[in-house]
Amino acid sequence: MAPRPRWWHTLQSSKAEALLAVDLYNRSGNERQLEAFIVHMNLGWTKLLQARTEESGGDLIVRDERGWRKRHPEGGYLYKPLRELLAEQFVDTDPRRNNIVFFLGLRNHIEHRHEAKVAALVAGRTQALLINYEQTLVEWFGHDEALGSELRFPLFVSAITQDAVEAVKRVRAQVPRAILDWLQDFDASLEPGLSADQRFDFRIYLIPYTGPKSEADASMSFIREDDLTDAQRAAIEQVRTIIREKRVPVEDLNRFKVGEVVEQVAARLEVPFNSYMHTQAWKFFAARPPTGAPDPAATKPQFCVYNSTFEQYTYTPAWVEYLVRHLTDPAEYSLVRAWRPPVTSSPSADAPVSTPAQTPG
Repeated sequence: MAPRPRWWHTLQSSKAEALLAVDLYNRSGNERQLEAFIVHMNLGWTKLLQARTEESGGDLIVRDERGWRKRHPEGGYLYKPLRELLAEQFVDTDPRRNNIVFFLGLRNHIEHRHEAKVAALVAGRTQALLINYEQTLVEWFGHDEALGSELRFPLFVSAITQDAVEAVKRVRAQVPRAILDWLQDFDASLEPGLSADQRFDFRIYLIPYTGPKSEADASMSFIREDDLTDAQRAAIEQVRTIIREKRVPVEDLNRFKVGEVVEQVAARLEVPFNSYMHTQAWKFFAARPPTGAPDPAATKPQFCVYNSTFEQYTYTPAWVEYLVRHLTDPAEYSLVRAWRPPVTSSPSADAPVSTPAQTPG
């Protein structure tokens, strides 16, 4: 029998890391399960991407501008990090990539005494990280390599009560402000609709099944919401925390003009916030391109949208919340207020100076 290729051994190592991550996360107690899960899932994803790259004939080594392999300061060659491998395999808007990048950032923010509370806050994204791994594993290497037969639904003790939503709010209130701000800023940086994708944040309703059991029944089964009974649907409505409202698409729906943004932000800050500060803010946070830019529509769409018909910018509710969160910090408020554009080489004294047309906002 011919020896297995190197990528296959890398793949098995990847699967071992993922299984260890699940074991550590599902153990009893509150001893750094989330951190352990993130570390080993990151290793699992790294090795999965390395196996994919090797199997397809790609290069894992970092190279310089001449194409020579770079050496690691401690010996050996320098291998591509997880972020670079992700960029090679997934487009920017792929929910799987954004889910992994989210946990790369979260790992640096976890305070161990608050880890259990953070874990409750990001449970859906934790589940998505594992589901995405399994689906990608099967997509790339086939069902024979799946982890499904080695994973089990964990036994747990939990209470589902009428106060469940309030309990989640209490947990959220105990999470450090810095982590909440980082999480909200990360979500705000995503393309519209991406944060609601199940591959980024997995959400599910669990309804105990109390009817008679047949031999074909499984402990868990997935049912489309359209197939639920009226009683089951009513139970779901009691625990919904997000109200879905269908609206007819309208240009600038639920977006604000500059004056409206200023009014809302100023009402929630204890420091002055006016049109000048708003201009400073969109420049500082790069919410939109500078006046006179070749492409005025090159905005951060989660914050700002260019209306080509009226040649003006409108802003989203997420921009209002973003400004309030950041400008509440006196240090950051001072940085925004004092912001100045980078110094560039000044034109000669004889060169004419042109003033671009001002675009509102």
